[in-house]
Amino acid sequence: MPFSRFEKLAREKRELLLDQAAREFAAHGFEQSSINRILEQSNMSKGAAYYYFEDKADLFVTVIQYASEYLRLHELELNLDSTTAKDFWERVLANHREPILRSYERPWLFRVFGVCTQIPASDMVREPLASLIQRSKDQVTGLIQRGQELGVIRSDLPIDLLFEWLLAIDRASDRWLSQHWDGLDRTAIVQVADQTIAAIRSAFTPGIIKNEEES
Repeated sequence: MPFSRFEKLAREKRELLLDQAAREFAAHGFEQSSINRILEQSNMSKGAAYYYFEDKADLFVTVIQYASEYLRLHELELNLDSTTAKDFWERVLANHREPILRSYERPWLFRVFGVCTQIPASDMVREPLASLIQRSKDQVTGLIQRGQELGVIRSDLPIDLLFEWLLAIDRASDRWLSQHWDGLDRTAIVQVADQTIAAIRSAFTPGIIKNEEES
């Protein structure tokens, strides 16, 4: 977490720094991002980053939290207990679509989440980054387990494999969106987001292997 003095910085300066950092991480990844470029674009001195943050990983976590708040991800957390077989995929679809649309004017706030997969192992085990990554994994795992309980997600494969499938499809879609974002309107972005969930649903639907064996 940033040092307490970061909160004493004017709100406009805080947001400018975090926005520029999100742009940098989204464009160059974690390892290749430059603290100096971020500070230059934020009109801050070279030593400012380490005055407010412990290191690059600390800045990155703060950026992720900033992006989460901007996209209002807390509003989209599914209440799995109230999810039914009938509305499961509809709610997953809405949950997936909303943050993408909310980031339409500032796509770097959407792209920066993909950088989480690039964090070095040495930094991933540190707090609060470790808790952030674990929480995300727990949410996806919980979603898969609830889908299995409702009978809308296959249970013939290990959960960790299904987890990897879901992430692979989602990451491929995110990469494609990031590369083509400037040439897409809102309708096209929604279509890609919806087709991503359709692909996941198709791969996760129970009975596919059984039907193939019977044919």
